[in-house]
Amino acid sequence: MQTNFPQSFLWGAALSSYQAEGGNFNSDWFLWEKTRNITPCGKACGHYERFESDFDIAHSLGLNALRVSFEWARLCPSPDAFDEEVLEHYQRVICALAARGLTPLVNLHHFTNPVWFAERGGWLNAANIDSFLCYTKRIAQVFKEHVAYWLVFNEPFVYAYNGFVRGIWPPGARSYAQARRVIENIASAYISAYQEIKAIYGARISHVSFSKHMRFFAPCPVFSLGLSSLAARVRDAIFNIQFIERLATRGVLDFIAVNYYCKEYVHFGFPAGRECAHQFHRERKNHIGWWMYPEGLYALLLRLRRFKLPVIVTENGSAETDNDAYRDYMQAHIEAVARALRAGVDVRGYLWWALLDNFEWDKGFEYRFGLIHVDYAAMTRTVRPFALDFAGIAKENRVTW
Repeated sequence: MQTNFPQSFLWGAALSSYQAEGGNFNSDWFLWEKTRNITPCGKACGHYERFESDFDIAHSLGLNALRVSFEWARLCPSPDAFDEEVLEHYQRVICALAARGLTPLVNLHHFTNPVWFAERGGWLNAANIDSFLCYTKRIAQVFKEHVAYWLVFNEPFVYAYNGFVRGIWPPGARSYAQARRVIENIASAYISAYQEIKAIYGARISHVSFSKHMRFFAPCPVFSLGLSSLAARVRDAIFNIQFIERLATRGVLDFIAVNYYCKEYVHFGFPAGRECAHQFHRERKNHIGWWMYPEGLYALLLRLRRFKLPVIVTENGSAETDNDAYRDYMQAHIEAVARALRAGVDVRGYLWWALLDNFEWDKGFEYRFGLIHVDYAAMTRTVRPFALDFAGIAKENRVTW
């Protein structure tokens, strides 16, 4: 069956500043690496100096969009002060994207904070929201002529869970109460940021949202199926849907941005189910240990129809060790998007995570997601073979599988 994608469909990839640029010394993550026994980000993949040549490769692959992020800690190394040279750098980044026909989708917060913000209590302290809004307003004013798509936050639940429940990201807390407070403050910051961007843009076109990490939660059959099914439904409601529903009903979502990677098996446990450690489910695991399930992306996209908003898949990808596995994952998930389109879901874009191999937070550099392989010693780039398959789909703007 052949599926033609809409003419304006966004085919692209994604990057985050801290993971790709390197040298973000004013970030809370930089300090975290120094005090923990984890691989430091260091120079990452040197994208800060190499962004133009990296964008050249993206253009050569036929992509028409790239999701990037601005590093708040670089831009504001001290409270309420902007580094104008860094601001000019990001202006060059946006101009370089435009020159190559790459539509920018700009993320304002991708897990990292300025050190001074963290020292003031970070997202636990509601008084800090104003500092984030000052940053947001200045960025919107500078880029209002050049950026139409804004993602205010990336995966706020992942940020709260890893930093305030699991304790494996800064600030290393283990408190559900603190995680809930962080989510509440991020929600408040998002709503205010949305309103500020809209006010600054006026009649100009702007599409504002946040990237929501979503998983397909399934009951673990090893445990009581009834209790496991309940756990899966609760986890799905809390993790996948409630935050979107909350913002959509307030009228502060212009589109839904979905980050989807895998399936997660859960069983009953406090407070919202627990991940099943059973290793004998039928789906394939990728190199990082995630259960591959493209049907889950299709199912989640169908469920999002009820919000009557456009959808962009702002991250989808896999860490693998051979080209066939990358290609199979990519093709299966693009087919899931095609099926959703045929079913009437208003999907407007698909972005692969990531354009480049990069720093993967607490997992360091072991797992590689890039369309482009990076030799971290020489900082050389090599296009992976499966990326050419992706390029073919993007250039044809259709699939026949």
